[in-house]
Amino acid sequence: MREPTSDHRPRLLIIGLDGATFDLIRPWAAAGRLPNLARLLAEGASAPLRSVPNQNSAPAWSSYATGKNPGKHGIFYFDERIEGSYKTRYLNASFRRGDAWWTIASRAGLRVGVVNVPLSYPADPVNGVMLAGLDAPGVDSPGFSHPPELIKELQARVGDYVIEPGVPSYIKMGRRDLAERAIFEAEEKRLAYVRYLLTTRPWDVFHVTFTSTDAAHHFFWKDMDPSHPEHDPVEAQRYGDTILRVYQQADAIVGELTALAPDAAVMVMSDHGGGFNQRGAEYLNGWLASLGLLHTLDEGPMPAAARLKQAMAAPLKWAYDLADHHLSREGKLRLVRLFPGLRERVETMITFGNIDWRRTKAYAYGARDDLWINLQGREPQGIVPPSEYRALREEIIAKLYASRDVVDHEPVVEEALPREAVYHGPYLHKAPDILIRWRTTRVIRGIYLPQPGQPPPPPPPFQPSFNNGGHRLHGIFIMAGPGVRAGHTFDGAVLWDLAPTILHYLGLPVPDDMDGRVLVAAFTEEWLSRRPVQLAATAGASAAPDGADPSRGADYSPDEEAIIEGRLRGLGYVQ
Repeated sequence: MREPTSDHRPRLLIIGLDGATFDLIRPWAAAGRLPNLARLLAEGASAPLRSVPNQNSAPAWSSYATGKNPGKHGIFYFDERIEGSYKTRYLNASFRRGDAWWTIASRAGLRVGVVNVPLSYPADPVNGVMLAGLDAPGVDSPGFSHPPELIKELQARVGDYVIEPGVPSYIKMGRRDLAERAIFEAEEKRLAYVRYLLTTRPWDVFHVTFTSTDAAHHFFWKDMDPSHPEHDPVEAQRYGDTILRVYQQADAIVGELTALAPDAAVMVMSDHGGGFNQRGAEYLNGWLASLGLLHTLDEGPMPAAARLKQAMAAPLKWAYDLADHHLSREGKLRLVRLFPGLRERVETMITFGNIDWRRTKAYAYGARDDLWINLQGREPQGIVPPSEYRALREEIIAKLYASRDVVDHEPVVEEALPREAVYHGPYLHKAPDILIRWRTTRVIRGIYLPQPGQPPPPPPPFQPSFNNGGHRLHGIFIMAGPGVRAGHTFDGAVLWDLAPTILHYLGLPVPDDMDGRVLVAAFTEEWLSRRPVQLAATAGASAAPDGADPSRGADYSPDEEAIIEGRLRGLGYVQ
């Protein structure tokens, strides 16, 4: 393509395909099934894009926005531990530290459009337009759009908008047909909004995230994959091509949006990759118990209060599951209003109600790929002295590497690392103590540590998973347009490299406190000779404002929290 002249600022269209993976895109593009993505791969540069260490969407999109690792922006999940307790609170973008690239571009006078970046609520006051993402309770929530009146204009001119189409609810009801339909319909509505904004607003850089690829992975992967333990040939007759058709819809969207902005460069990216759900995290607390590192209250004599708490947990869990599967969203909100604070107490009891903290040294939160030490001075009932912290972590990490799957007796762990090995920055203390990445060769059926003279445990009965698809470490990066190398592939790209790459392409200096680097391998020598990478000095941009609590943002109301909890629980982000 023709290089832009030195006085012409290039425009950039960024299309996020949540969870998209080259494992599917490259073979389908080569087979002619994704012609628009195939064209961009041929005309531009591409690379596998390494995600954040835990492959979770909340820190991933926050790192994309800020160019920083989670230890600097402070987001590790969609929720975080409340210090001094075993409870958590849900997060939104107000908890994120560090400016997003769209804020930096706005300050520089560029006209910006941002639609549906997860963890972007409330919308930032950009020089342009913005619609918040998954963390917005609703389209009528204050701060959903910037300017505030934008959402009313869009509803009047385009129609209704769907933040999250309720796919998990349909799956729980056994209506996979409605879940599939909702995935496609929601993206069509999002496309209509973007089409309107692209053609009615001036812009220099515009980002939109489409989430259908990730949703399809989570709920329809087993239908596409005959090796999956939940694969049903009958169901596969109906849903075996669902993920392909979702990618084909995404490909058509890419084609339409690039046609609407023929003079703009285009970047297609994802926050992480996708694959089957490895399910190793489900067994972590049981594995810890088998090693004597976690104990439950029913192992021996219990105090009366603990006995009462345990007796209450089973019926509460039954009632909670019943409400979760059968009540509408409005019905759940009515319960929240009738019994404020009850939901949080019930969730904590279900998750941790049977743990004997007096004898527990390590534990996992739900089905997450990490572990916490029950540390004195941090956890309210911590028993591990700080002097023993590092030695215990090293012991647990060594045992994770030595552990095996109960079916094929092969190793299950690819990496197990202490938090400081993968994160750095002022918010390192918010990270779990040990991060785990599972091998991607199997759906794990159970974990055990081999012991001399002892036979391995028998495999437990197989239980289907609500989410049969999951995340992978590498997402996608594709870029095409003026100044970009054609047909070039390279390695070494990391998600937080995108913010500096975006700023550089727009002709702006890169803040020197970003962890990411400009992906110079994507650009031609002529481009780089005329537009060398420039850095801008910053002064503590990752710190909280003076006088502010660096761990706090704007908490949700009880109603809003119930909406966010239901949405994230259904998508598998909380347990």
